Amino acid sequence: MDENLKHHFTISSSPTEDFLQFTTKFREESDYKKALWQRKIGDELEINGPFGNFVLDEKDTTPRLFIAGGIGITPFRSMIKYVSDKQLTLPIKLLYSVKSKAEAAFAAELSDLRIVETEKEGRLDKEKIEKYCLDWKERSWWVCGPPAMVEATTSFAPTGKVTSEEFIGY
Repeated sequence: MDENLKHHFTISSSPTEDFLQFTTKFREESDYKKALWQRKIGDELEINGPFGNFVLDEKDTTPRLFIAGGIGITPFRSMIKYVSDKQLTLPIKLLYSVKSKAEAAFAAELSDLRIVETEKEGRLDKEKIEKYCLDWKERSWWVCGPPAMVEATTSFAPTGKVTSEEFIGY
């Protein structure tokens, strides 16, 4: 693979699993994704990291509202799997905004998941969050997805209760 091609990925596996899993969405216009899709099982890739601070603190038991947009579901899959495997007492409500259920990654795996299909329901907004998470004002918000979705969603979030990560290029 061309050494000049670099891309950030989120680890979607949990530290409780004995493998690293990265999840992405293929896009024709991405030279990196095209090169990645040409790799074969057994090919070696250079990986650096992990980096970032979108990390679950298991000692903080504040109820969480996880809001994912598109492939922004990946860190939440990791966190929810970890909480489940460790049997932690951490109230989590997950809202997942995606074009359609067919595009929803991990939908079968994440049992307590509310999928908001933008094709049918429109974008995730304050009214939908109030409808699907009655105690949204009391929760710590974790938001991950495209920049416009993160900005729109966090614009009405309780002050000082937001952790967010923007996935650029999706």
